[in-house]
Amino acid sequence: MWQTLGQDQTIRGLEHGLAAGRLAHAYLLVGPKHTGKGTLALDLAQAVNCEAGSPLPCGECRPCRRIAAGKHADVLTIRREESRTEISIDQVREVQHRASLKPTEGRWLVFILDGAEEMSAEAANCLLKTLEEPAPRALFLLLTSREARLLPTVRSRCQRLALRPMPREQMEQVLGKRGVEHQHAALVARLSRGRVGWAMLAVQESSEVWRRRSQVTERLAAIPGASFSDRFDLAAEWATHFSRRREQALEEMDLWQDWWRDLLLARSGCAGFTTNWDYSEQLQQQAQGLSLKAIADFLRDLRHTRWALEVNANPRLALETLMLHLPHFEEVA
Repeated sequence: MWQTLGQDQTIRGLEHGLAAGRLAHAYLLVGPKHTGKGTLALDLAQAVNCEAGSPLPCGECRPCRRIAAGKHADVLTIRREESRTEISIDQVREVQHRASLKPTEGRWLVFILDGAEEMSAEAANCLLKTLEEPAPRALFLLLTSREARLLPTVRSRCQRLALRPMPREQMEQVLGKRGVEHQHAALVARLSRGRVGWAMLAVQESSEVWRRRSQVTERLAAIPGASFSDRFDLAAEWATHFSRRREQALEEMDLWQDWWRDLLLARSGCAGFTTNWDYSEQLQQQAQGLSLKAIADFLRDLRHTRWALEVNANPRLALETLMLHLPHFEEVA
């Protein structure tokens, strides 16, 4: 049984390939973070090693259970080491060596490269040689949320599978079936932006997601009235956070974008379409102190800054510039 949710068309295509014995040797799983790329990779690893004889993973046989537990000897996950900025060539060379050997426990070797865009140029070129001359019974699954950062030659050697965000109504239904109260499910579905993995984390008890969101929204409600000194302190803090926990800092920037989009909607009289509707009162109050142009301009600056950070701009400089562009409450039309 597939554990991946909301990707029915992609799964149907994979089932046809599995049933006909015509799987590609390498797949590029593309989509925003938390849309199920990792879950689909494990599903595929189970499917090619499953003992049930069906074109879908049973989830019950010994290989399926060992893969789900991360204990299967023939399923290897490669990701950037915490102390490094890239997936190194040594990691890819280990993949090359292992791919030259036969499976030891199952029928297929499966290599999952999580965050494939983080490979160094040397590592990507090293992997390319393996993709050009694939070993029999070796399946490569490259997971990325930033496809453009991968070498075009690597992308061209993989069959692309695009994972789409789940529609909000479907997300609410999925959460409801898991016992989530309707109002809470509706809020999570809005905040998730279709990312089913994020939604599942958000409904767990004592989820870190809510604590972090609360901290960010409190700051968002106060920062337009802050002094330049306070803004530069925030930029410095954010830049330090970015250098240590890049993905978490980018997720915080996504929360900023959601908030300022909501301000634009509230100022335009479309408050019913906001994402953070549990903060409706604060949004309405803040929106009335800003002009439509000021909100739209800053939203554009936010998106540009996020893009700049994605392509390795200097975090301190980019964030200080952003704080200079942050409007004040008096900027009313």
